[in-house]
Amino acid sequence: MNKDVALLEALRDSYIQIISTPEGTPYKQIRKLSAKHMQRAFSLVGVQIKGSENLPSEQGAIFIYNHLLNHPYFTVAGDFQITLDSHFISSVILEKYYKDSGTRVVRYPLPNEENHKNYYDKFEYIRVYAKDFTPKELTKKDVKKANKQFYFKAAEALDDNINLVFSPEGASYNTNESPGPFMKGIFKFASSYEQQPLLVPVVMANFDKRPSEAPFKCQIMPPFRMSDFGVTSPESDSLKSAVQTINDNFKKWVEDLSIEDNNFEREIAVLKKDLAEKKHQKDLLVFYGSSTIRLWKNVNQDFPAWNTLNLGFGGAFIHSLNDYFEELFHELQPKVIVLYLGGNDLTLGFSASKIVAKILRFIDRIHAKFPNTLILNVSIKPSFERQHELAKIKEINTQLGEKTAPLPNVQQVDFYDSFIENNRIKKAYFLQDGLHLDAMGYQILKQAIDKNLQQFI
Repeated sequence: MNKDVALLEALRDSYIQIISTPEGTPYKQIRKLSAKHMQRAFSLVGVQIKGSENLPSEQGAIFIYNHLLNHPYFTVAGDFQITLDSHFISSVILEKYYKDSGTRVVRYPLPNEENHKNYYDKFEYIRVYAKDFTPKELTKKDVKKANKQFYFKAAEALDDNINLVFSPEGASYNTNESPGPFMKGIFKFASSYEQQPLLVPVVMANFDKRPSEAPFKCQIMPPFRMSDFGVTSPESDSLKSAVQTINDNFKKWVEDLSIEDNNFEREIAVLKKDLAEKKHQKDLLVFYGSSTIRLWKNVNQDFPAWNTLNLGFGGAFIHSLNDYFEELFHELQPKVIVLYLGGNDLTLGFSASKIVAKILRFIDRIHAKFPNTLILNVSIKPSFERQHELAKIKEINTQLGEKTAPLPNVQQVDFYDSFIENNRIKKAYFLQDGLHLDAMGYQILKQAIDKNLQQFI
């Protein structure tokens, strides 16, 4: 219950701060202020974010999401509520990773919705009339004319490389009913460009509940263009079926995200399938670890002389890798095991010494099972996401280097300094989220591992 109260108080504070800004305050300043307060609000309850590696490096993209109802508890003034899901996308995801919260599409208020008007007028977002929130005196022609302005303003935003946040439903739903039917408008708009903008699916779950009832969850899926569905113009015959496919995909994504899966069952099931399909084990090089390993999609190409197997799963802690070790390795006879672990444990608040001790215990377990297997333990990489932990990361890497040196068949692979130039992290080696490696980053990691393979095999 404390999380519920803390979030409500933070939302009310944010609302008061926004509506209290002096008349004439620039809207960009208002958006920055809102982002600051909303980031604090969500930090009080914690939100599970998955798929940040899918964020595009370019801006001027359309972030589409399934719009969830707010829980009635989170009412900040009269009957007004700050929409949690859309604020999370703009204030946390976009502001954090692009330093700009983008622009959103917000419905016009009804005449009696004074709090709604006072709040959203500050942001200068793109306005449209929503189906169930249209003044009775307006004709369909009036609504159509007003909503037509959306296309011009949205185009201006994209042309200025500003990200656009949009829900294709035109209504909001509970998680178990989400998403509702998608309307064609935003997809038709996206297909009207010769160089089509990216559409980035953002899947939301449980923002319609209290955080004491269920964890707020968000997953960013791989971006696409309408041309990926064969839609090359607004008049394309494929538009309707493409929108339906996107809508169906969202339905499955919401369902998957809303299911509790703290024990990685789904990812482990996929890895077991990969294991079953492994034909032989000669010169077997196994990669085992968290998302840095999981996202290394082309280890077979990077190590062509080896029989590679990637057993990484995202978000894994040291204890997660330990828990699934026997289950995944019981029939394997690896020649080399490459480990990457410990980075996620930084989020648990562990000391450097505790993380080192946990890694060493796990290495001892691997060595006991495979005494003749070479274990390459990769150092924790520096990253923008964990800049505040860099001193601890260096300490962990240093301790592991010292303590693994006398161990038989264990080698520390240190590539930390390769990612640093003039005491700064090299941005060119990272994806937009500042945590996961891009192709150049993986080449640096490959080279570091190659040196150890050549030296000890």
